[in-house]
Amino acid sequence: MSSYKFEDRRRLVSYFKNEAKREINYSDDVRKTSNNSINPIVKLIMEAVSQDSIKHSKIYETMSLIIENPQLITEKESEMVLDDMKRHIENEKESIEELNNLLKDKAIQDDKPLKFLIEMLLRDEKLHHAMLSDLYNILIKNITLTERDIWDQIWKDSMYHGTPGG
Repeated sequence: MSSYKFEDRRRLVSYFKNEAKREINYSDDVRKTSNNSINPIVKLIMEAVSQDSIKHSKIYETMSLIIENPQLITEKESEMVLDDMKRHIENEKESIEELNNLLKDKAIQDDKPLKFLIEMLLRDEKLHHAMLSDLYNILIKNITLTERDIWDQIWKDSMYHGTPGG
């Protein structure tokens, strides 16, 4: 993040903060539409869009934060979440398999609203699986080259191993 010029940082932070507010306002507007509907599918979709807008707001806020105060994930934090993430990735994979099997069911295939909702779930589960897998791989890369590894490599390649003249 340090490669940003001060003007760029200020401009991007301002833009991201404004977009975060805009997404919250949009979320409120969509929720009103949801509240005015009696159809359960319309209510569900509008509420999902509203919640996604809240998520988008948080993404914008996070982008603003990482420009204002960049922080790398620590090795300790990476190690703490890796096992949990493996479990979450596996859960998402199982959900994807179950939903794919449901889509093969003739009763589901013949019911357009149910098929639509299952496909909606499947898209989300695939997205979650991909995001968690990507994050997991980033964390693995983060902890595979630790400070100790760097010093071990320096020591290995050091001609005199800390003694004057060998």
